[in-house]
Formats: sequence, C-alpha cells, structure tokens
Amino acid sequence: MKQKEQKKGKFLTGKAVVKQSEKDGLFYTCHNQLYEDYNGELIFVPRLFETDGYTINNNLAFIGGGKMQWDIRPAIGHDFECKYHKYIKVCCSISELKNMNILRTIEKNGETLNICENIPTEYLKLEKTSFNESNSRFKRMMKAVDCIKDWRINMMRIAVNFNLSWFFTHNCLYLDKLYKETI
Repeated sequence: MKQKEQKKGKFLTGKAVVKQSEKDGLFYTCHNQLYEDYNGELIFVPRLFETDGYTINNNLAFIGGGKMQWDIRPAIGHDFECKYHKYIKVCCSISELKNMNILRTIEKNGETLNICENIPTEYLKLEKTSFNESNSRFKRMMKAVDCIKDWRINMMRIAVNFNLSWFFTHNCLYLDKLYKETI
C-alpha cells in the first residue's frame, strides 16, 4: 500500500529568538518569522508577538517533552492564528523579497542566519483562518522544523482540537501597528 504523501512547508527564517515578557509564562519574539506553506503561500509573523511557546498543561508537559524543548516557530505561528483567527499573507514572491533586501542571509558571530526585515504593509494581507486550517498548518509547521518526532506531532495535532479558547477569544489586528508595539 502506497503511503499518503505528507504536506510540508518550510521556514525561510532562522530559529526564533524570544525574550521573557513581564507577564509570567509569556515571551515575545525578537525577529520576524517567514514560513512558506506547501502550496507556496508565504505566511508572516511579525516581531514583538507575545507567545507562551507550546501550550501544554504543566502537569502534562513532560509527556510532550516540555513547553520550550523544540524549535518554537510552529508554536508562534499557531499562537498568532489562534489569537487573531487570521494569518498574514505576503503578497509578493520570495525573489521579490530578496530583491528588496527584505529576506536575506547575514553572517553574525561566524554563523549564517536567514532573516526577514519588516515587510512593508502594502505587501501584506490579513486572511481569515478556520480552527481546522490553523491546526493543520501547525502540524505542517512542526514537520517543517525536522526536530519533533512524528508521534509527538500527531499527539500535539490532536491536542489542539481541544483548545476551546479558540471559540471564546478573538482579538483585532491592525497592519499599521505591526512593528510599533507588542501584539
């Protein structure tokens, strides 16, 4: 029997750098994050977004390996969609971003880093997302980081189906405030 091909995207920016927030258990991102989904769509999460990493109950965190054990870019992307019920779509290509020197590679302390500068808001569009779309994209993002075992990815994908706060929270997002304040 032929196995179903797994849909997988890729992160175009390096691992997340976060700083602890004044609020317990929360962190904010220091850099912009750019993800290319399996269908070629570019998804952007701006710096200064507040996240808790992987949302795992403290009593169960050991089962999943902890809240911050792995590359947290998937958790950041998922938290963003859960908070706003939207994602930010980039309306230009990777090559255009590179030509504008927005997506680039730099050398820092002997390390090669892929970074994404602030994308002008005229190239960004807010897209509504559904509960299922957000959770499925989270699974693809977890696969993209290549450091989380498949059984854990599947466990976390199932667990987010019980995130009832999705149905009770919905925050407003304004593109003109993306780079000015913690969102």
